[in-house]
Amino acid sequence: MTKSRLKGTTLKVGGFLEEFEKDSIRDSVDIVTLFTDFGVELEKKGNNYMGCCPWHEDKTPSLSVDRTKGLYNCFGCGESGDVFSLVMKMKGLDFKQASLFLKGVELPIVTELPKVAELKKELPKVEQSRTDTFKSELEASIILMKVRDYYFKELQNSPKALSYLSKRGLQDVTIIKHYNIGYSTGSLVSKLSDKQIELLKDLGVLNDKGKEVLEGYLTFPLTNPLTDVVGFYGRAIDNRTKIKHKYLKGDHKGLLNARAVKIYSDEIILTESVLDAISLKKMNIDNVLPCYGVNGFSDPHLKAFKESMVKKIVIAFDSDESGVTGSKNLREKLLKEGFAVKEIVPPRGKDWNDYLLDGGEEKEVRVLLDTLTFDYKEKKPFTVDSDNNKYTFKFKDTIYRVAGVKEVFVSNLRVNIKAESQGKSYLDNVDLYSARSRNGFTERLASTLDLNSSVIEKEIVQIIEYLEEVRDRALIEDEETKVVLTESDKKLGLSFLKNPNMFNQIVDDTEILGYVGESLNKQLIYLAASSRLLDDPISVTVISESASGKSYLIDTVKKLIPEEDVISFTSLSEQALNYLPEDALINKFMVMGEAVHSDTIDYQIREMLSSKELSRMVTTKDEKTGKMTTKTVRKDVVVSTVMSSTKTDINPENASRVFVINTDESVEQTKRIHSKQREKYSLKRYRSKTKDIPNIIRKHKSAQRMLKSYLIINNFVEHLTFPDSLMRTRRDHERFIDLISTVCFLRQYQKEIQTEVIDNETVKYIVCDLEDYKIAFGIMIGILSATLMNLPKGALTLYEEIRKLSVTMANNQGVDPEEIHLTQREIRESTGLSQMFVKTNIRVLAEYEYIIRSSLSRGKRGSYRIIKDEDINLIDSSAIPSVEEMGILIKKSGSTGL
Repeated sequence: MTKSRLKGTTLKVGGFLEEFEKDSIRDSVDIVTLFTDFGVELEKKGNNYMGCCPWHEDKTPSLSVDRTKGLYNCFGCGESGDVFSLVMKMKGLDFKQASLFLKGVELPIVTELPKVAELKKELPKVEQSRTDTFKSELEASIILMKVRDYYFKELQNSPKALSYLSKRGLQDVTIIKHYNIGYSTGSLVSKLSDKQIELLKDLGVLNDKGKEVLEGYLTFPLTNPLTDVVGFYGRAIDNRTKIKHKYLKGDHKGLLNARAVKIYSDEIILTESVLDAISLKKMNIDNVLPCYGVNGFSDPHLKAFKESMVKKIVIAFDSDESGVTGSKNLREKLLKEGFAVKEIVPPRGKDWNDYLLDGGEEKEVRVLLDTLTFDYKEKKPFTVDSDNNKYTFKFKDTIYRVAGVKEVFVSNLRVNIKAESQGKSYLDNVDLYSARSRNGFTERLASTLDLNSSVIEKEIVQIIEYLEEVRDRALIEDEETKVVLTESDKKLGLSFLKNPNMFNQIVDDTEILGYVGESLNKQLIYLAASSRLLDDPISVTVISESASGKSYLIDTVKKLIPEEDVISFTSLSEQALNYLPEDALINKFMVMGEAVHSDTIDYQIREMLSSKELSRMVTTKDEKTGKMTTKTVRKDVVVSTVMSSTKTDINPENASRVFVINTDESVEQTKRIHSKQREKYSLKRYRSKTKDIPNIIRKHKSAQRMLKSYLIINNFVEHLTFPDSLMRTRRDHERFIDLISTVCFLRQYQKEIQTEVIDNETVKYIVCDLEDYKIAFGIMIGILSATLMNLPKGALTLYEEIRKLSVTMANNQGVDPEEIHLTQREIRESTGLSQMFVKTNIRVLAEYEYIIRSSLSRGKRGSYRIIKDEDINLIDSSAIPSVEEMGILIKKSGSTGL
């Protein structure tokens, strides 16, 4: 039956069984314990566990582990996965090797070691691609992890051992867990079979007589960079014991706190002993590793430092004679290896544990570390040539041609290297920030060109350091620097700043730049850009149809503002503004493209304009208590913003905080634009582009850079009245006052600088005069209706055209204008207005009920008629005193301002 249904084929179930086995392994391994085995401390927070991520420098826990689902995720660097990916990542294994490793992991801390037969069953025969060496190392690591866990548990039941730690100031749960400190009571051997005893003899845990080597000693597991347990250090707790320090037999393997080398590769502290290192850790000094005694800097140390590209090493040995001598000897060795080195000794006591017990604190150690400078051995000389991110490094015997270097690199440095030596060459791609990639390249290069791998390694490190220096210099050079004006620049700038007709000059200059007409709009946007330097800048939103020139208008003015004060973008993400540098939004002219942003960005813009800050609430970990807390992060903001949009229905909350203007969409303006465009290929335009335009831009930028900060006194406010029929005029009234002050600020070189002593401080100020009021009044009257009314200028234009057409047709037909029905087509053909213009604005007029949509009969197209033959009531600007009226009021009051 089955065979016929499968049509003679054989059903393969291998993939299913592999998935079944994966699920079985995943269910049997506790991911929290696995992280602990790898030296990652986790703390339960709600339903999950949180800890510092081992894959990037993480001072506030961003790693989240879900014990129930067996998954982890880092909110900082994005690393995520399950128990398989964790082992693959931490130990550099492939999936099959990780599966074998996980089969040897049990939970949580074993009381007995597995039987040898069970262990072999858990470690099946591996593929030929997996070497015997790897197999034996993996088996050894699993067994030593079991021993570590057993000793860890025994410590909890050993008052004598805990008392010793207490006397040393190290009986701290966090410290004990971090280092997996244990204690050997000698009871392990009683729980082993004969075969297990032989196995632990081979590993050095037991001596030839079957006795525990570390009995009576505190135990500290030593790991390799992959966090495999490869050995133990033992510290006697009985002062009568002759041998105070013990290791497993054979060469020293592994390091205590090995993962610190990867995390803190910029600077590592080396202590003389394990307890000294842990004492510094107790003082919150995390980047510390111990040596195996005064002469115990070993090959594993050097290998780990080179693989992680450690740059600086602080030797923190004891202050006694042997410690000082050992420190000097190690210093010379490390300098020869190319490390930057400095030496420190405990401020008090013989060693760092004495210092801890004497009340030593982190702050004092930090000061000591910062006070002394590093010594550097002169690097091996080489020459370098560079061209467009391509470098040629010439060493004594080898030439390296490096290509593909990014201008800015952080987490990786992937390049193409061609090495040449003795007429032979080798080409390869390599990530210089990856120890595995770098070591593989070194070995292949040494083999191919018959070179010394140690020499290659040193040269590669020098190449990396050189590229980092180039990157850092470029970043520094890119930082904003104050522009120094020449005498010629100052003269040119003053020609504008002292010109009584400077606002006419703004109009004329922008016309030469290519934008004709719209004098008030140009002046207002120029004033907005200048107001960036004031405490209360003004902002503008330009609303008009597509192709009306609104973006060109803004860009024309933007050319006249110093580039260091301009922030310009067409779009941005919701968090982009929050992550700008601290002072990036102080006294800036911010130009934003089409206002098609999210509600979040709209809110940020409102907050910037009203509160002059950006704020957000973030969750962080309190470093003292370890608890997650919420705090508010604030960034000061002083910006003038200019936005453009085709939308007539912009957010009213945003609209009420800015001047709203429209571009000129008239036929006359179109004719002016066409006339200007016809000059494009003329000699006149060529002369303007090569001479006039550069001088105009230079003049205005120089003038802007010469503006100084003064207190502005505005005496007109005592006599100022303003339309008050709309709620939003509460903000528009203040903006008019700011507009007057901005005009005064721009005309500062045409005013007397006055002084006043306030609270023992001399304050310089300038006073607004009637000319300032005249200019601001002219601009305000010209834009008031567009700013205060939600009805766009295009809708007003269309209404007048429809009304005019209705009156004409009504007179011809002998009816009232309100009885004339017009289709959109009739309106377009009669007025010459575009289809999009009519369609957009006729909808606005209908919504505001100035016209009504109707249908003469079923099946006929919709038509429109005016509701009443009358003007649309615009805002009454007569409430604002005219220039003449204000002059009289000022004169009567005796205030300055004339």
